[in-house]
Amino acid sequence: MTLTAPALATNFCTMVRLYLTAATLLLCQSLNAANAEATQQNTTGPTDTAGATEIKLWIGGVSESRKAHETAVIRLALEKSRERYGPYELKVTNSTLSRPRTIRNFSEGTMAQVVTAPALAYRVDSDEQPLIIIPTPLLQGLLGRRQAIVRRDQAADFGKIKSLAQLRQFTAGLGFDWIDQEFFRDAQLPFTTGASITQLFNMLAHGRFDYLPLGVLEAEQALAQSGHAAQLVIVDNLIVYYPLPVYAQVSHNHPHITERLTFGLEAARKDGSLNALFDQYYGEFNAADADLVVIELPGAAPTTNPSGRETSP
Repeated sequence: MTLTAPALATNFCTMVRLYLTAATLLLCQSLNAANAEATQQNTTGPTDTAGATEIKLWIGGVSESRKAHETAVIRLALEKSRERYGPYELKVTNSTLSRPRTIRNFSEGTMAQVVTAPALAYRVDSDEQPLIIIPTPLLQGLLGRRQAIVRRDQAADFGKIKSLAQLRQFTAGLGFDWIDQEFFRDAQLPFTTGASITQLFNMLAHGRFDYLPLGVLEAEQALAQSGHAAQLVIVDNLIVYYPLPVYAQVSHNHPHITERLTFGLEAARKDGSLNALFDQYYGEFNAADADLVVIELPGAAPTTNPSGRETSP
């Protein structure tokens, strides 16, 4: 059958309408799918940082393991306080700063507002301190457990040390701005100083002093990276102990961050997640070793709670 011109036109218009209807349906389905995907991303994807509190943590000048653990501690405290204090954005910087510059920065609160450090690290002779200490210990006394790194030809001599009096026969090397100097001075232990850990390793290798006391958390890694591993060795049966509890500390210009971290750290301490995080990073270092000789410097006995965990002084 041959279709007339009007019939052909009618069929053509019908086909166009069907095509447009199908295209419209497909477009609507695509838009609905895109909206659904966007909604899902907003609810289950990364935390929306709009309106979030910005927390800047400075964590320079410490070992990589400490950087990782102490950053995780601050993040844990922020997570534990999220429900009460809202979303946050944690930024971490590890620039190398001298002690005076660090104190000045925290007095102004510019580069960062939070640092993790020993209690005495940034104390100043003033009624107003640059930092507020949150009294929840983070390292359970491990930073104060110092291993002696010595020249290999002196390792046997250090292996025989059993007392503070014997240790006084040797000279230590300390950083020029380390608070450790106070403990060595009070214990009448001779020491000399260097400008950096690199310089201290060079001085030790060249016989400028006898031993470099570094924390058990950092001694092995520091020696491996020093370039002197062939000449130097860690005395594996000797620990020199003095109290260096590490705390989260906040610029006094940011009391709201102090309040939030205090709440979060206390919550993490109570539910056990703070200790679990510590054991995840450092459980191996906390094991008792009956063969160790531990020399406690005067006044250095740690304060412990019934669980054996070190508490704040």
